[in-house]
Amino acid sequence: MVSDRTDPEGMMESLDESERRWDGTSFLTGLLLGAAVGAGVALLLAPAAGEHTRRLIRGKATALSRDAADGWVSARDEARHALREKKEALRQRFARGLERVEEKLDV
Repeated sequence: MVSDRTDPEGMMESLDESERRWDGTSFLTGLLLGAAVGAGVALLLAPAAGEHTRRLIRGKATALSRDAADGWVSARDEARHALREKKEALRQRFARGLERVEEKLDV
């Protein structure tokens, strides 16, 4: 086995393709989380009155919480849809396989 400079211990070889692949959901989640943290830090360091800053933080936190809940519902719905599609495809493949077995038995 040839060693790679970027992976001296060969750890990337133990990861399967799905673990190495990025998807849009994880990127979007990271982007939103980074934006939220950045906004929070900016609000805390901004020169504004204490009560005004606290109101802004509460408003941003509420919006972030609502966005996170919406994202969770959307991700859950997408996962359910994908699962239904996979189940249907599996049922169809099983039915085709069963038909083939029956054809072989009838011969």
